[in-house]
Amino acid sequence: MSDVKQRQHYRLNYPEVYRPLLVVDVCDYEIEDISQYGLKFKVDDDLSFLIEDEILAVITFPSGKEYELSGQVIRVDQGYVSVKLDTPLPLDLIKSESLHVHYHFPGMISS
Repeated sequence: MSDVKQRQHYRLNYPEVYRPLLVVDVCDYEIEDISQYGLKFKVDDDLSFLIEDEILAVITFPSGKEYELSGQVIRVDQGYVSVKLDTPLPLDLIKSESLHVHYHFPGMISS
Protein backbone atom coordinates (compact mmCIF):
# COMPACT_ATOMS: atom_id res chain seq x y z
CA MET A 1 0.00 0.00 0.00
CA SER A 2 1.30 3.45 -0.90
CA ASP A 3 2.03 6.12 1.71
CA VAL A 4 0.92 8.82 -0.75
CA LYS A 5 -2.25 10.50 0.45
CA GLN A 6 -4.89 10.71 -2.29
CA ARG A 7 -6.57 14.06 -2.71
CA GLN A 8 -10.32 14.12 -2.45
CA HIS A 9 -10.70 16.72 -5.23
CA TYR A 10 -8.86 17.43 -8.49
CA ARG A 11 -6.14 20.04 -8.02
CA LEU A 12 -4.69 22.11 -10.87
CA ASN A 13 -1.02 23.09 -10.50
CA TYR A 14 -0.03 26.23 -12.40
CA PRO A 15 3.33 26.81 -14.09
CA GLU A 16 5.21 29.86 -12.78
CA VAL A 17 4.69 31.75 -16.03
CA TYR A 18 0.90 31.33 -15.97
CA ARG A 19 -0.25 31.80 -12.39
CA PRO A 20 -3.47 33.58 -11.48
CA LEU A 21 -3.27 36.33 -8.87
CA LEU A 22 -5.11 36.33 -5.58
CA VAL A 23 -5.87 39.90 -4.58
CA VAL A 24 -6.32 40.28 -0.81
CA ASP A 25 -6.89 43.86 0.31
CA VAL A 26 -4.23 45.70 -1.72
CA CYS A 27 -1.74 42.82 -2.01
CA ASP A 28 -1.35 40.40 -4.93
CA TYR A 29 -0.21 36.81 -4.41
CA GLU A 30 0.57 34.15 -7.03
CA ILE A 31 -1.67 31.09 -6.85
CA GLU A 32 0.34 27.89 -7.09
CA ASP A 33 -2.58 25.46 -7.23
CA ILE A 34 -6.34 25.48 -7.10
CA SER A 35 -9.28 23.11 -6.71
CA GLN A 36 -13.00 23.66 -6.42
CA TYR A 37 -12.70 23.73 -2.64
CA GLY A 38 -9.38 25.38 -1.94
CA LEU A 39 -6.20 26.99 -3.15
CA LYS A 40 -2.57 27.52 -2.21
CA PHE A 41 -0.76 30.79 -2.79
CA LYS A 42 2.78 32.04 -2.36
CA VAL A 43 3.46 34.59 0.39
CA ASP A 44 7.28 34.43 0.67
CA ASP A 45 8.15 36.38 3.82
CA ASP A 46 4.70 37.91 4.38
CA LEU A 47 3.76 36.74 7.87
CA SER A 48 0.36 38.43 8.06
CA PHE A 49 -1.67 35.21 7.59
CA LEU A 50 -2.58 32.98 10.52
CA ILE A 51 -4.44 29.67 10.68
CA GLU A 52 -8.21 30.23 10.99
CA ASP A 53 -8.00 33.75 9.49
CA GLU A 54 -10.99 34.57 7.30
CA ILE A 55 -10.11 36.10 3.94
CA LEU A 56 -12.07 37.92 1.25
CA ALA A 57 -10.30 38.03 -2.09
CA VAL A 58 -10.56 38.13 -5.86
CA ILE A 59 -8.82 35.69 -8.20
CA THR A 60 -7.62 37.32 -11.40
CA PHE A 61 -6.91 34.65 -14.01
CA PRO A 62 -4.37 35.28 -16.82
CA SER A 63 -7.29 35.23 -19.28
CA GLY A 64 -8.73 38.30 -17.53
CA LYS A 65 -11.56 36.43 -15.77
CA GLU A 66 -12.13 37.43 -12.17
CA TYR A 67 -13.85 35.53 -9.38
CA GLU A 68 -14.68 36.74 -5.85
CA LEU A 69 -14.22 34.31 -2.98
CA SER A 70 -14.06 33.92 0.76
CA GLY A 71 -12.46 31.24 2.86
CA GLN A 72 -10.48 30.24 5.89
CA VAL A 73 -6.71 29.82 6.19
CA ILE A 74 -6.02 26.17 7.05
CA ARG A 75 -2.24 26.03 6.61
CA VAL A 76 0.73 28.42 6.67
CA ASP A 77 3.93 26.61 5.74
CA GLN A 78 7.28 27.50 4.16
CA GLY A 79 6.19 30.60 2.27
CA TYR A 80 2.75 29.31 1.26
CA VAL A 81 -0.79 29.71 2.58
CA SER A 82 -3.60 27.21 1.97
CA VAL A 83 -7.22 28.30 2.06
CA LYS A 84 -10.41 26.26 2.30
CA LEU A 85 -13.10 28.08 0.33
CA ASP A 86 -16.51 28.85 1.84
CA THR A 87 -18.21 28.29 -1.52
CA PRO A 88 -16.73 25.97 -4.17
CA LEU A 89 -15.40 27.48 -7.38
CA PRO A 90 -17.53 26.53 -10.40
CA LEU A 91 -16.43 23.20 -11.87
CA ASP A 92 -16.62 24.62 -15.41
CA LEU A 93 -14.09 27.30 -14.39
CA ILE A 94 -11.67 24.66 -13.07
CA LYS A 95 -12.14 22.54 -16.21
CA SER A 96 -11.59 25.52 -18.51
CA GLU A 97 -8.41 26.51 -16.66
CA SER A 98 -7.19 22.91 -16.69
CA LEU A 99 -7.71 22.55 -20.43
CA HIS A 100 -5.86 25.80 -21.06
CA VAL A 101 -2.90 24.82 -18.86
CA HIS A 102 -2.66 21.31 -20.33
CA TYR A 103 -2.88 22.64 -23.90
CA HIS A 104 -0.29 25.41 -23.49
CA PHE A 105 1.92 23.67 -20.92
CA PRO A 106 1.70 19.95 -21.77
CA GLY A 107 4.42 18.98 -19.28
CA MET A 108 2.37 20.12 -16.28
CA ILE A 109 1.07 17.40 -13.98
CA SER A 110 -1.97 17.91 -11.73
CA SER A 111 -3.29 15.66 -9.01
